[in-house]
Amino acid sequence: MKPGPSRSALRPLLAAALAWAAAAAPLRGISASQQLDYQIKAAYLYNFAKFVEWPPPPLEPGKPFRVGVLGDPDAFAIIADTLRGKKVAGHPLEVALLGSDADAADCRVVFILRTSPLTPAQFHSQVRSAPVLLVGEKEGFAAAGGDIGFVPRGDNLRYQVNLPAAQRAGLRLSGQLANLAELVRGSAP
Repeated sequence: MKPGPSRSALRPLLAAALAWAAAAAPLRGISASQQLDYQIKAAYLYNFAKFVEWPPPPLEPGKPFRVGVLGDPDAFAIIADTLRGKKVAGHPLEVALLGSDADAADCRVVFILRTSPLTPAQFHSQVRSAPVLLVGEKEGFAAAGGDIGFVPRGDNLRYQVNLPAAQRAGLRLSGQLANLAELVRGSAP
């Protein structure tokens, strides 16, 4: 009879299997369809970042391109996991769970989840001079002064862009980004 693999040889395989099972298990309070929704929104956030021009000064070499998330930690975990290892304009992408809007000044993009009570006007009053792309998922987010708001359209996810709000933040959104969006005019912060 041929001897089987030793226990020490099986430990890395067991550890990998447990890690995979933990990653595949649904997060507490988040359904499978909500997980998919946040993975799709994470992909949008990544692509938005590639089609926005920020005012000078540019990010220093090696400094991370930060995306801040305000709201539910479970949704944040899905977004962070989806964007892990990505780069924007040669900078490593870093996703941070923000404790408050005051933490957002170091971010290039801030995503306000529907679980956050923060409005675009409140955000802008706290972070006036920082050129931050403000994205949200609450209904009417872009019209309320956000730069980009996700909107469901049947089974599809679309987005609305508030060009005047983005311009007030010092951001230039590419024509490609604006052409694929529903354009709205919103209130000034």
